[in-house]
Amino acid sequence: MWKKVAVGLLAAAAGVTLLAGCGSNGGSGSGSDDGKVKIKFSAWDKFPDNIIEEFNKEYPDIEIELVQIPDSDYSQKINQMLVGGTAPDVILSFETDLPKFAESGSILSLEDYLADTDKIDTDDFIPAVQTLNDQTGGNYGLPWAYASEILFYNKDMFDEAGVDYPTKDWTWEDFEKAAQKLTVVENGKTTQWGADALTFRGLWWSLAGQGGDSIVKDGLLDLGDGLKSALEYQDKLTNDLKVSPEPSAGDSVADLFSSGQAAMTRTGSWQILNYRDADFNWDIETLPKGERAYNSLHTGFYTINSASKHPDEAWKFIEFMMSEKGQTLNSEWGSNPSALKSIAEQGAYKKEGKNGPTNWEVIERAGQEGEFGYVLINAASTTNLVNQFDAYLLGTTDLDEIFDKYIPNANQEIKDNQ
Repeated sequence: MWKKVAVGLLAAAAGVTLLAGCGSNGGSGSGSDDGKVKIKFSAWDKFPDNIIEEFNKEYPDIEIELVQIPDSDYSQKINQMLVGGTAPDVILSFETDLPKFAESGSILSLEDYLADTDKIDTDDFIPAVQTLNDQTGGNYGLPWAYASEILFYNKDMFDEAGVDYPTKDWTWEDFEKAAQKLTVVENGKTTQWGADALTFRGLWWSLAGQGGDSIVKDGLLDLGDGLKSALEYQDKLTNDLKVSPEPSAGDSVADLFSSGQAAMTRTGSWQILNYRDADFNWDIETLPKGERAYNSLHTGFYTINSASKHPDEAWKFIEFMMSEKGQTLNSEWGSNPSALKSIAEQGAYKKEGKNGPTNWEVIERAGQEGEFGYVLINAASTTNLVNQFDAYLLGTTDLDEIFDKYIPNANQEIKDNQ
């Protein structure tokens, strides 16, 4: 499910520029021969049949037709369908697409629907949802779940080194000191790293946010002293203290944490499922703080095509998906918490492996601390910048180039694609 988060958000194509309006055929919803209203719903890759079946039980007069698109092609395909007037009635939209869909009028505001329903308490959403609404001028999409960025640690390695486990109060300095104690060098070769490299390269943005940067402001990247602190901090870990390996070249990224060669890794919460069968004891904690607590959140948003012939029926589907039943079924399937705090607290997303994790409160705390930051920006532009951050660690790019050349270039690309 979250392959899209781990890979697609950094590598997805920028997509086509949207035209105002959505084509002349009035959307794709239609009536069925049996009298049911047919609603098309798009999602990347798979979507569980049992959730749609449960919706059909409650709304037998509405038929959901699932439009599945590979995550690597999803954003570009949806943009093309909106321009061509063939987009589905309900679109599970990528974060980067939501603001431009709203601005272009390609999706409906959900404010009136939310005002008329007693099934969704908008005050119950994690803070990042309201922050996004403020940025887009209203609620245009509802999050199907969320993933966060957290710290994973090998408890066996901590115990052997006599190092206390991470806590929610850990700072960059605490992380650094622990990584030094947990790094093992034998005969001049590092056999155990205190911390893995940033194998999920989107973590660069969380570090910059922890350093104090707002990351995104008025649709552009807003980077300054926070990024500078993050670059210098990671450079210290990598090149001065040598407690974290150099970043991998290209796409050949080794996960040293899962192979038992690194005591800690900072990555996405979606890795919980991948580490369930680990042979060592492990657990999770929120990311260490810099100037503040910060991590980037990831999701998709249920939105209504403004050209849909059946927006009310489309809303009924979204309303069901955001209900306690819909959100619980979704969490059981994808192991991701609801962005509605009261539903997340029920714990349907929790799937513990044989050796971890147990500290589940971390996930909900990360949701409270997190923001939809860089994920709202053109993915190609953020990918190019992250390449330069890695190049800084490798000594092939310097700070002045990043701030004087590459960040302005990225913001110009973003403007050109708006």
